[in-house]
Amino acid sequence: MLKRFSLYPFLWILFVIFNPLINNLDQANPAQAFRPLVVFLLVAIFTLLLMRTITKDWHYAGYLTFLILFWFFIYGHLHNLISEILPEEHVKASPSILLGVLTLIVIILGLRKTWSRLGGSRRVTPFLNLVLILAVISQAPFGVMEFVKSSPNTTWQSAVVSQPQEATSSRTLDCSISPDIYWIVLDGYGRADVLEELYGVDNHSFLASLEGKGFYIADRSHSNYIQTVYSIPSVLNLNFLKPMPANVSGYDYFPALIANNQMMDLLRPCDYRMVSFETGFFFTTNPDSDIYFSFGSALTEFEELLLAGTPLDYLVDKLNLETPKHSYAAHRGRVQFTFEKLAQLPESPGPKFVFAHIISPHPPFVFDAEGNPTRPNRGYSIGDGNDYRGSWEEYRGGYAEQVQYVNTLVEKTITAIISRSATPPVIIIQGDHGPGGFLNWGTPGQSCLWERASILNAYYLPNGGTELLYPDITPVNSMRVVLNAYFGANLELLPSATYFTSHVLGGEFIDITDRRDSRANCN
Repeated sequence: MLKRFSLYPFLWILFVIFNPLINNLDQANPAQAFRPLVVFLLVAIFTLLLMRTITKDWHYAGYLTFLILFWFFIYGHLHNLISEILPEEHVKASPSILLGVLTLIVIILGLRKTWSRLGGSRRVTPFLNLVLILAVISQAPFGVMEFVKSSPNTTWQSAVVSQPQEATSSRTLDCSISPDIYWIVLDGYGRADVLEELYGVDNHSFLASLEGKGFYIADRSHSNYIQTVYSIPSVLNLNFLKPMPANVSGYDYFPALIANNQMMDLLRPCDYRMVSFETGFFFTTNPDSDIYFSFGSALTEFEELLLAGTPLDYLVDKLNLETPKHSYAAHRGRVQFTFEKLAQLPESPGPKFVFAHIISPHPPFVFDAEGNPTRPNRGYSIGDGNDYRGSWEEYRGGYAEQVQYVNTLVEKTITAIISRSATPPVIIIQGDHGPGGFLNWGTPGQSCLWERASILNAYYLPNGGTELLYPDITPVNSMRVVLNAYFGANLELLPSATYFTSHVLGGEFIDITDRRDSRANCN
């Protein structure tokens, strides 16, 4: 079979689908690989039939089909490699040169004379068949394991530690006021003392500006989790979460906690609608919201990731067409798009609960302090902690500048929301965790817990709501305070515990409450 059939063009498709899937399991849902797999297999079949019609030779047609597909998918990897080697000024000119050189090489390899010198069907077909079979076999088991682990029936009722006893009946809420509620999560935004000591950012003027608008700054606040996928759902469900079971997929567990959250269950009888945004992070994107704002195309996140490094990505950029979602340009646009929409939402009829998860100042660092675009010299990644692909110096400088630009966007947006709202709104601005310059995902013992657990936590609770707040309030109590202050609920406040969780540690929870202010491993 290795000699008789040109299987390698199709095996190449399997490989290029599985490889980014396995390398981005913390960002992409394995189920999203099905559609691009079918599409590219059909493209391979069509190309093979076309080449066979032209060349009258099945083996040579398979070889040409492979070269075309190889050219399409290898371009981005070569460009990333060059970006890590060459100085930045050379990298800017490299895409068009690289594309031209790669195209020329593929054309030369595709000549019938080259095909004959390489051994034709006698050598090329069995060799490439064998190489691609081994490549696919090395990737396939990991993908299969992720599909087997899926469990679509997980909901918040089975995942939260316990339901708030006082809120088991939403009919107890008083809906007479029903202000718009804005929960703005600035991913990785740390507390002022952390920013000043570790990142050289004096954030006092920004916090003073918020206070001048009526915000309460919880200046001793910590996150309840050091990981986004637990931190955000716990707030929406007014409670701590159970660890993710070993036999359950995170692609079902965490999105279900957001889509079917306790906060909206309680607010529905008050005629609230949930508003959310595309986040660029599968686990916190909730397209089933009543109002959902999407930035970019109708492609899935994995499809965008797959196309982000191809010549199509380059041509789209050159022609000023739509930018792939998993690119630095798209990330930059998504952040600005979300702030722009937030400023316009007061004009939308209420009442509404607005959830905006903005991946900034968290990596990637795509803005300088003035909002000018910057681009890391590597492939797109939102990795943090020891998953971050750059140096500590790059992290420190990029984070500090991005904080300053985010501050500008926040001030402008908050001013617009407050001034345009007919009824004074509730606004909560929080970091889901702090920065990760000194974070080791494998263990809290090698991480700066003070950095990661200390967060920005600011509340705009008009008409006396701030009386229920206190300096070390943690996010898990945020919505409980809101319900108590504006809806007549009587929810008890939970302990301000903090847990170390990680994609490396699986479902393990490590209580770091007593260690979260430790300065160990902070330099």
